[in-house]
Amino acid sequence: MEKNRFIKNAGIMFFAGILANAFNLFFQLFMVRALSPVDFGVLNALLSLTIVISMPAGPMQAVVTKFIAAYKAHNHLGKIHAFLVLFFKKIFILGILFFLIILIFKTKIAGFFKIENSSLVIMLGIMMFFSALQPFNLGALQGLQKFKSLGIISIINSVLRFLLGVVMVYAGFRVFGALGAIISSGVIALIISFIPLRTYFFARYNKKIDLQEKELDLTAIYKYFLPAFIALPSFGLLTNMDIILVKHFFSPVEAGFYSVAQMIGKIILFLPGAVTIVMFPKVAENHTKNEETAHILKKCLLVVGLLCFCASVFCVIMPKFMLKMLSGAVHPECIPLIMPFAFSMTFFALDSVFLYYHLSVHNLKPIFIFLFAMLAQGLLIILFHNSLLQILYILMLCAVSIFFLNVFNIKRAVKA
Repeated sequence: MEKNRFIKNAGIMFFAGILANAFNLFFQLFMVRALSPVDFGVLNALLSLTIVISMPAGPMQAVVTKFIAAYKAHNHLGKIHAFLVLFFKKIFILGILFFLIILIFKTKIAGFFKIENSSLVIMLGIMMFFSALQPFNLGALQGLQKFKSLGIISIINSVLRFLLGVVMVYAGFRVFGALGAIISSGVIALIISFIPLRTYFFARYNKKIDLQEKELDLTAIYKYFLPAFIALPSFGLLTNMDIILVKHFFSPVEAGFYSVAQMIGKIILFLPGAVTIVMFPKVAENHTKNEETAHILKKCLLVVGLLCFCASVFCVIMPKFMLKMLSGAVHPECIPLIMPFAFSMTFFALDSVFLYYHLSVHNLKPIFIFLFAMLAQGLLIILFHNSLLQILYILMLCAVSIFFLNVFNIKRAVKA
């Protein structure tokens, strides 16, 4: 019964992920064709910077998922209500503060990325604000295992982003149009996400929720947030710092070619995302009930490995087809970059399974592997960036090292 439910939920998220990623891909395809290589390089750098700046939101989603899943396991509905109300307020205030920081330093940020119009950085701050709020509600849906709602919201967000992006860019807004589409679709998705959560946010309308049951162990929550705050941003930097540093160290044209090739790698990285989305709350719930979880990890690693391997082989065998499909043109400079991108992102996808497994079972020591790897990768790229291939070899080294260190750590834990 549980096995069938896991497969069903994974199927729902995989289907939703395919549709959402398809429209995300359409968005990228349109932008890479409609914008010049220089404009696309600017857009890609800003999006990567958004991911980096909004990284505290990633750990928060993991914290929300972890504790909501634990409260759900024991049917503590009052705690779910108290958790959501308290931390949504905190994130809202922090989001405003981060936006103000971006506003103050907009000129310096624009100068670092060689962006002429600092207004683009202001839009970046607006994106960052909503990027901080949206993962909170998504984490709650994930922890409650409301995968249908989670999938629908993901699809709506991606479809609107694509449609609005086409309209705004064709209207002549270029990078402004692309960013405006992302902001608008994110706001709408955030509003919709409150619908399946309304009985928890507004508990007085739900008779099943005991409002007296609202005592939260804030110490445990904050203690969990700290290692999550270290691990998830570290992984985010591992898979995004390259594009930021390439934009800084290389010419706009070279950065544009790198961004086009990176799209193929990111498809491989995000392809198995549905698996970890379902795995995280399920493992957390089993762990809370003192039930066995290792079999879920093995199953997820197998599925992710097969998906990424097949996708990588296809990309390596048919690089010109992939480039033609993605960018509308085959840039010879991009072809040598595809194989190392595919290889490194396959291992990063497997690394992400280990990362979320450690977080779900509260096994916090191994996650510092990701911190050390992130620091090593950043240092190596800063020291060695003679060519784009050299940077990709550094990515491959870090991705493979993280994988085998996690395998060794899991085997040692099992023997113990």
